[in-house]
Amino acid sequence: GRLVAQQGPPIRIEKEIEPAKITRLDSGKFIFDMGQNFAGFARLRARGRAGTKIVLRFGELLNPDGTLYTDNLRSARATDTFILRGTGREEIFEPHFTYHGYRFVEMSGYPGTPDKSTLTGLVVHSAAPEIGDFACSDSLLNQIQHNISWGLRSNIMSVPTDCPQRDERLGWMGDAQIFSPTACANRNMAPFFSKWMHDITDCQDPDGAVHDVSPTIVVSTNAGRPAWADAVVVIPWVVYTYFGDKRILEENFDAMLAWLNYMKAHSKNNLYEEKGYGDWVAVVKSPSEPIGSLYYFYDAKLLAKMARILGREKQSQELEALARKIAAAYQKKHFDAATGNYSTGTQTMNLLPLAFGITPPDERTRVARQISEDVHKRKDHLSTGFLGTAFLLPILTEYGFGEQAFRVANQRDYPSWGYMVDHGATTIWELWDSDKKGPDMNSRNHFALGSVGEWYFGYLAGLRPDPEKPGFEHAIVQPTPLGNLTWARAKYQSVYGEISVAWQKSDSTFSLNLKLPANTGATVALPLLKSQTPSIYEGENLLVEKGRPAGKTPGVRFTKIENDRAYFEVESGTYAFKVSF
Repeated sequence: GRLVAQQGPPIRIEKEIEPAKITRLDSGKFIFDMGQNFAGFARLRARGRAGTKIVLRFGELLNPDGTLYTDNLRSARATDTFILRGTGREEIFEPHFTYHGYRFVEMSGYPGTPDKSTLTGLVVHSAAPEIGDFACSDSLLNQIQHNISWGLRSNIMSVPTDCPQRDERLGWMGDAQIFSPTACANRNMAPFFSKWMHDITDCQDPDGAVHDVSPTIVVSTNAGRPAWADAVVVIPWVVYTYFGDKRILEENFDAMLAWLNYMKAHSKNNLYEEKGYGDWVAVVKSPSEPIGSLYYFYDAKLLAKMARILGREKQSQELEALARKIAAAYQKKHFDAATGNYSTGTQTMNLLPLAFGITPPDERTRVARQISEDVHKRKDHLSTGFLGTAFLLPILTEYGFGEQAFRVANQRDYPSWGYMVDHGATTIWELWDSDKKGPDMNSRNHFALGSVGEWYFGYLAGLRPDPEKPGFEHAIVQPTPLGNLTWARAKYQSVYGEISVAWQKSDSTFSLNLKLPANTGATVALPLLKSQTPSIYEGENLLVEKGRPAGKTPGVRFTKIENDRAYFEVESGTYAFKVSF
């Protein structure tokens, strides 16, 4: 090992929380409700005789009788003890060598009656700055975005942890890779993930295998399972796409390629059919073996792109050829041409080949329709787990089922994000039905199912990066008014400066305000909401009249009308578009 400077952002106290409520129990103990589930510790203020022992116990939930519930912490003690010195002055206890995941604190032994100044919740995590903000006219979606944001801040503690409360807190690779686009839309995760890639590659085996958790502790040291080990490839690509710095690709390319070669060495007939966790905690289970081949293809495809970016043209061509072979083998084995389904036809098994690019162009619409029909059969509910959830709403939206995607997003009964909210969640749960399951694996603060946040930014507000010109040098601005939404907005502090998108819709108009920083540009796709003869303005300038080009404005070039959208190329600047129907 080498002694090096700290590579990731430091862990800091980011926020202080005052208790929302204090309850005295019949036992004489006090329960502090902080009003928010989070990770960190507490600051205790007390005054009393020397030797007075105050005990704080932490948990996410209360029992029906109002006492602290700790069963889901498993062996984690989650207990702080403070013995007063007895100086006659106020003493302050603030532990720095532990942290807890909690909403509720049980206090015993306190001399007197505490008030809200007695205990302060200290929110602690790696100091990755908040750079993204999303809001819309739907209060449920705003609460889910709140829960996603708090789930992220609770689980970046030097490594991306699965949960902050129980005896685990490991750098699970599958959770992080599937959530990474949402993480990067909300916070500057580039330094954090760059550091974590060192953890992953430090633990890589000589044969190229990486593991389910990094750093590799506790969990089996066998090669990582499909979709978990593949974080070694997916994370650098996502970071590059959002922040545009090639160094994470340069530093890790050989390690990524070594993992791909491991899969290649253990593949048969161009398929890597390995058992694993599958679509973890899905409502409807999917077979795990095909997921290995799906990620084998996806890794080869991404590495081909990275090789080209790094000037390794011959290697890029070889990787593209490998990806084509994998796709052909997968399509032959797992696609049922008679039904238009993959494998067992679950939502996830149809989503992944479509999202990754295995599905041939002439079959894509049919596979998307199969997904939509399955969602419809479930009365507009998802059946996905960690893997499929990230792709469900984007795929439905891209293939013309946006209204259905919005209905899925707004459900309040099981399984849905709204179900969590209506049952008191202030973060994202580990399970869709955490309220019904026992304590063994039941975190109330996991970020993986919060991967829907990418859809909020990239589809509802309509702001996402263009992988061809990463780091938001060129943005895709494609707002999608769905359901009863009347407005949505997103702000993003890119490496070039702040980008802001804000739209409003009425019965007769759609308005978009857009701000792009210097040295950037964007493709803007304005929704026409099925109008055949729209008139489109930028400020006072008429650009399109009754569906035909009509004029020009500096920095804006009209390109086409296609698929119920009008497309423009815009330069940096501030714009006010209006579509009149």
